[in-house]
Amino acid sequence: MKGVILKKLIRIIHSIIWWVDGVVLMMVGIVLDAVIWPGDRKMYRKYERFWAWTLMKVGAVKLEIKGRENLPQDETVVYMANHQSHLDWPIIFRAVPRQYLFLAKQELFEAFIFGIYMKQQKYIPIDRRHIRSSLKTYKTVIDLIKSGNSIVIYPEGTRSYNEKLQKFKSFSFSFLQEAKVRVVPIAIDGSINVIKKGSKIMYPGKVEVSILPPISFDDLYYMENKEFCLAASNKVRQALLTVLEGKNLIRQKEIKR
Repeated sequence: MKGVILKKLIRIIHSIIWWVDGVVLMMVGIVLDAVIWPGDRKMYRKYERFWAWTLMKVGAVKLEIKGRENLPQDETVVYMANHQSHLDWPIIFRAVPRQYLFLAKQELFEAFIFGIYMKQQKYIPIDRRHIRSSLKTYKTVIDLIKSGNSIVIYPEGTRSYNEKLQKFKSFSFSFLQEAKVRVVPIAIDGSINVIKKGSKIMYPGKVEVSILPPISFDDLYYMENKEFCLAASNKVRQALLTVLEGKNLIRQKEIKR
């Protein structure tokens, strides 16, 4: 009984240290970006990658990244990843050493410190509760892409409570018909076992990231927007499912041995 309690206490202390590390370094980053290198995206991306690296080290998270050769060079794209936990955001920083902006729900921009950081980095809020606001965001995303800014989107819209891929939000694909850029699917497997949705307790573990070949939608642009969103969504979804379900099948076979 004492052993169980001790393990829980150690896990709680470890989690507190992990969260403190993330928040403190984020605050330092906010100051550095405002005072030392204002507007210097190259320097700040280096700091973000360092911040993400510390989270992996402090959290004892082993990150395995495959498929970096699939990252296009000098091309504006949209990165789409499945969303399993809070860890997915720093995972993207470690997996994709490029310049890009995140598209995230409005609620995150209202959070203390985290919201300040996102606004400072000019990330893109989407308010799905108000259609007029969503249309404004739609136009903003298209303008940013046409100006050469790559975007990161979690098409599920929120973190999942399990390893299953949730339904994709149509907004994540609607603007692609006008922006006409390729999508790079990113399959994140295992981050849900590090931090589950609804919990602040983190566990050491392994996370596998698979960067898949870019997907083009040239054969779909003639469709009506609603049909285009469905067809484009199916393309990206199938690419992610092929990887995620394949890894799950391998795990099941290993358990049975």
